[in-house]
Amino acid sequence: KRSTCSRCTAKGPGHICVHSSAQPRAFPQAGIGQLAGCLRRNGLGWGSDSSGVLRRRRQAHMAESPDADATSAGLRISAELAQRFIPAQSDYGLSAMDQSIAGATAKAFTKLALYPLDTWKSRRQAASTLNLRGLWSVAGVYRGVVPKIALYTPYQAVYMATYTRARDILVAEGSPVYGSNLAFVCAGVSAEIAGSLVRLPMEVWKLRLQLGVYRSTRHALQDFFRSPWHVYGNFVPQTLVHDCLFSAVSWLVFESCRQKVFANRGSSELAAHESLVLGATAGAVSALVTTPCDVLKTRIIGREPGDAAAAQGLRAMALEMYRREGAAIFWRGCVLRIAHLAPSQGIYMLLYEVAKGRIAGWRETTM
Repeated sequence: KRSTCSRCTAKGPGHICVHSSAQPRAFPQAGIGQLAGCLRRNGLGWGSDSSGVLRRRRQAHMAESPDADATSAGLRISAELAQRFIPAQSDYGLSAMDQSIAGATAKAFTKLALYPLDTWKSRRQAASTLNLRGLWSVAGVYRGVVPKIALYTPYQAVYMATYTRARDILVAEGSPVYGSNLAFVCAGVSAEIAGSLVRLPMEVWKLRLQLGVYRSTRHALQDFFRSPWHVYGNFVPQTLVHDCLFSAVSWLVFESCRQKVFANRGSSELAAHESLVLGATAGAVSALVTTPCDVLKTRIIGREPGDAAAAQGLRAMALEMYRREGAAIFWRGCVLRIAHLAPSQGIYMLLYEVAKGRIAGWRETTM
């Protein structure tokens, strides 16, 4: 059969296309060499085959058993590929900027739709001394949504551009974490730190507006310009303790599960509902693991900027919470947090893939 894939540079009898989900899991013996060449030319797999790993494995196998059947040879090659990073087919041909645009668009829709759950969770975790009366109207549960959406678009653009670039570098052969899931963890942390310049003001303003600490968005901006430290002084509890951990766990779960699906299936494509399920799973696990950190940063950031107690460090705040309210306080709002972040991550991954497909289609029509 002659390949009809426009992305393969070699087309001829016996050629095997690795871009289509319709391909069989076991590669015919006659096409194994062409498969390795196609992987090398198209930059697929965890690094290229510049060292001739696939070619040498095939030659060694054929020397052991010249009459080996196609299925056995294919399974050996499949096992070799399973040890390498398999890029999602939807990422092909997209730049870091394309992916950042897709991510920002998907996240804006997701955050807007599920924002009331985030407000409910924040108020559940806040100190009981805060006066939340009059804040449960429709307008009240959307307090803080303006700076959240306005800043989330540039933040998510920086975040996704950094994550995809860092991930591609870290999964390449020669990287210190080559062949390890630590590549996803490090990429997630790097992306969060890179985006913190935008995310930190957004999260502080959003949380304080949700809790009534700030009267309005204008009040939040006035406090920021009067003393930027009231915002950026929360880098440790917000970014390092909460955001970096959440990002690391989320990408670790999502990417490792997706790689297993790709390797077992012999295809680098996911259906829309599969992206939704994997995203929701990653969101639920991340939300559960990071709930104590979320409660702690909510208590620290959710105090009046001029409050002397607001200067408490993480350890002092944690000890005070434990002494006054017990260990259970660190899991307050856990159910609401999962109810918010599981569908949020699932819908985000679904919309992200849809947006990438739209961008890729537009690229093809304009080229």
